[in-house]
Amino acid sequence: VVRAWGDTWQESLDLGVSQPFTQKYGIPVVYDNTEDNIMQQKLRTALSQNRQPPIDVNWDTTTNAMKSALWELSEPLTEELVPNLKELSSIAKPELVEGWPLVSVYSYTYVLAYRTDLVKEPITSWKMLLDKKWEKSIGMYDDGIGFTPVAAVINGGSIPDNMEPAWEFYKQLKPNIGMLGGDEELTQALLEGQTPVQCTIIANALQAQRQGAPVAWIVPEEGVVLERDALWVPKNLPAENTYWAMKYIDFALSKEAQEAWCGRLGTPPVNKNAAIPDYMNTDLAFFTNEDKRKKMIVVPSKVSVEHE
Repeated sequence: VVRAWGDTWQESLDLGVSQPFTQKYGIPVVYDNTEDNIMQQKLRTALSQNRQPPIDVNWDTTTNAMKSALWELSEPLTEELVPNLKELSSIAKPELVEGWPLVSVYSYTYVLAYRTDLVKEPITSWKMLLDKKWEKSIGMYDDGIGFTPVAAVINGGSIPDNMEPAWEFYKQLKPNIGMLGGDEELTQALLEGQTPVQCTIIANALQAQRQGAPVAWIVPEEGVVLERDALWVPKNLPAENTYWAMKYIDFALSKEAQEAWCGRLGTPPVNKNAAIPDYMNTDLAFFTNEDKRKKMIVVPSKVSVEHE
């Protein structure tokens, strides 16, 4: 049982990892689409009551996975069962903790996506979203993920010591917010043109493109937020579940699965042997080399874990 985000996220995982994993090992994979923050609480409750958790593999944000590791909810991954840990770039290694209680499986950015048929003048700065012509036209995540660091940086704040400028920027932006939601809602709103401008993960813009919507994205001059997602195994599972959960993660980290999964999702892989698609190499929105980090806002894991 794998907790997963729905829509293009689950589809990419299914085609790139789960189906070939089942073909290789004969172990079927089913999905739990419980929202990641809600699942975190379910896992804490189950483990505090010494019950078996409802899932075997958690596909999670790296920040949430780190919190769970610090709460000692995760089973340490071992190189014996997950030998592909030795093939990963440094961005895959968790901070703040020893060993591998989680593994980051790719990186991504929150770009400024837009409908090319509805947005005629180029948007070069996040500050341009304050223009009154965007009243009720902007979409973003309901918890501010991917944008709160931007709001702080572009308005003269600092993370986490001086966040008031971020809240002030939000107050100015509020009349232009047309929708708050998650990945599926944002993708649908982009497809329908409900919010022709969005701060969204690039995977959602790619999905809208694939479905025929006239969608593009840019990296504004102030930069974009860089994040990672992770896989981890909860404690208190039967031994056979723990074993196959770790084998699933190892399979997801293999060169072949990383190329298929990450290539479809639009997220640079962490396996050093995996080929990076050409479209990622030339686009500033994809973290494929250290030079691109200059255009990315990176919040340290310690700050995210303590303050998010």
